[in-house]
Amino acid sequence: MIRENELLTLLLAAGLWFFLLFGRKRITQLPKFKILGVAFAVTTAAWVFSVLEGFFLMDFFHFLEHFCYAASSMIFAMWCWRIFSYRNGNIH
Repeated sequence: MIRENELLTLLLAAGLWFFLLFGRKRITQLPKFKILGVAFAVTTAAWVFSVLEGFFLMDFFHFLEHFCYAASSMIFAMWCWRIFSYRNGNIH
């Protein structure tokens, strides 16, 4: 069974991807923007799996959804660590 809030979240993410791709020049100015992009892509995958679990292979997609949430959290934490940590007095 599909939940409306999960579908709405996925639709909002699709819209956000449009704006991210449209404003790519500004996004690339963020430090370590590729890591942040991967974190958002993995979060988007989790939202896709959340919708797919309502149709088939419920246990499998439920596992993938929560695995992606955990992975994106770790990737985002790595991004935060990289941009706020100092090496030899410089941000790396």
